[in-house]
Amino acid sequence: MPDQLSLRHANPADVAGIANLHAQSWQLTYRGTFSDDYLDHEAPAERLATWTERFATPNPEMLVTVAEKEGSIVGFYCTFLHYSEDGHMLDNLHVRPGLQGHGIGPKLMRDAAERVSQHDPDGTIFLWVLTDNEGAIRFYERHGGRRGRTQQLVLAGNKVEAIMMSWPVKKLLELR
Repeated sequence: MPDQLSLRHANPADVAGIANLHAQSWQLTYRGTFSDDYLDHEAPAERLATWTERFATPNPEMLVTVAEKEGSIVGFYCTFLHYSEDGHMLDNLHVRPGLQGHGIGPKLMRDAAERVSQHDPDGTIFLWVLTDNEGAIRFYERHGGRRGRTQQLVLAGNKVEAIMMSWPVKKLLELR
């Protein structure tokens, strides 16, 4: 079926598509948290630079998967294995605006858990989410995420607060 979702490991040819989706997601989610000028002009270039750098040097601890529909990237995640004593960090999880709520996020999270479980089946996956991103926090909690500690960050010149959400790998493997 042409509209069927498929997941695959990302490669350097995906950099522009991943960076574009990442910037679009930030523009939708963080409008009001960060300046319009930053979101509209700086964030796209920063995301492209970040993803270009990430794919320039292979890192066996970095797992990136894209979700595609009709040949277009509609979601992705990036996980870093053995990131810290907290476990494996889900550094990015983004779904194209307008396609959220269609099951893409849980499929990406389960895929991340499957890949992490090959290295650490009893491990923990965690992420940091800005505390004012209430929609994402609700999504993570609906899918078994547990709230953890908070930390102050400086992003795009703004002081923001983030909260850790975490899951046992085995719990994420139950997602459908």
